[in-house]
Amino acid sequence: MTYRIRLDPAARKGLLRLPKPMRQRIGSHIDALATNPRPIDSEQLAGALRPFRKVRIGDYRVCYHVDDDAHIVTVVEVAHRSKVYKTLDRRN
Repeated sequence: MTYRIRLDPAARKGLLRLPKPMRQRIGSHIDALATNPRPIDSEQLAGALRPFRKVRIGDYRVCYHVDDDAHIVTVVEVAHRSKVYKTLDRRN
């Protein structure tokens, strides 16, 4: 079963700020979440960020939420590893 991918406005903005090669690389990882929303290299976040998962792509992180009932993966944040968790924590 494939999942629909939704990009939160903040994630879309973060993705568009990246250089084109990195944007394409991250975009392909995001597209792959449609067929496998919990790839082996993804991790469940802890604490207050527990509802989210992350995928590491170089120095960048893609944080997302999986809704298995609706078959939707919502990408909530795409940012450099030094900023992603602070930004995500403020929004949560």
